Amino acid sequence: MNNSLVSSFPISIFPIRLKKSTFFSKAFWLMMTLVTLALIIACVFQLNAQTRERYLIKGYENKLDQITQENRVLEINYSKTNSLDTIGTLAQNQVFEKTQKIEYIRVLDSTALAK
Repeated sequence: MNNSLVSSFPISIFPIRLKKSTFFSKAFWLMMTLVTLALIIACVFQLNAQTRERYLIKGYENKLDQITQENRVLEINYSKTNSLDTIGTLAQNQVFEKTQKIEYIRVLDSTALAK
């Protein structure tokens, strides 16, 4: 028995000869070139916009860090001013009198609410 492997490839090994270029093929390649250039230009503009936005975000993060530091300082100052020692000194500097006698308002038991 004769064992042989036969394979027929659809791809030709010989170089393909191009026909004479026609007007339509020239127009097609011109359009493809223009589309490619337009896509490259769009890519450059998008990269520029993305870079600008990244720098803006970095600036906002730096400003946020700065504001956070200022907030911590303000919290510390606020807690210092609201301590009991400072409230005591503020009360001594004000003109307050010590109470002698405390009087309460007494309501009679027999009275009822009226309109």
